[in-house]
Parts: sequence; C-alpha cells; structure tokens
Amino acid sequence: MSAEPKPEQMVKGRVIAGFGQGHLLGYPTANLSLTPDSARPLEGVYACWVKINNNTRQAGILVSGVYQEVDKSLRQEVYVIDFAGDIYGADLTVEIVGRLRDLILMAEPAELSRRIEQDIVAAKKILDLKS
Repeated sequence: MSAEPKPEQMVKGRVIAGFGQGHLLGYPTANLSLTPDSARPLEGVYACWVKINNNTRQAGILVSGVYQEVDKSLRQEVYVIDFAGDIYGADLTVEIVGRLRDLILMAEPAELSRRIEQDIVAAKKILDLKS
C-alpha cells in the first residue's frame, strides 16, 4: 500500500489557455490556474503523476516557474507524457514525485526540444516506467 501524498506535493488547478509554445514544439502543455488549496512548488522541473478530472493517473512533467521571455509571471504547466487530447477546462491534480532539474532558459527551440526529451526519459525513470 502506498502512502498518501503530502499536501505540499499536490498541485491542483483548471487547464487554461497558454501561449502555445509547447504545442509548437510538439510537447503541448496544460497551463494551470491554481486552486486556493494547491501547493505552489519552487521554481523547477518535476516528475509527477497527473489525474485529469479525477480519472486514472498518468505520467507527466510539471514545470513551475517564471516565463522571463513573456511576462515574468509565475506559472505552472504540465506535459502529460504519451497523451493526446483536448483538456481545456479540465481539472488536474498533480502529485509531485521528484525534482528533475532547475529551470534553464534555452535560446533555440531545437535545444529546448532536446532538453524536453531528456526530461521525459528522466521522469519515466523516477516514475519507474519503461521508456
């Protein structure tokens, strides 16, 4: 039996429209409008489990941080690994399992795509999934 996640590990929010940068790279993310009881993790990239509208959990990567190139506001966004579908307006519950890395500003889209691929491999390892 697994232990219940601690409240500081649970990020909760509704999926809202973002800037579409993840989609352009081939890694669409769900941008979250956090609920009042949501954790607000430190800036970084995390391996996580994601529940969409309280359904079965799926592997994901949470990015928490400031978009310096856009508007310098703190954001939470999730890439759900191996998921395709429209989840705008859905409620997400994100359980943080482990920290992958600090945020790094990437100059080129190709560089960011390579980094995301590395993050996916690292997240699958932390979540004990086959690559």
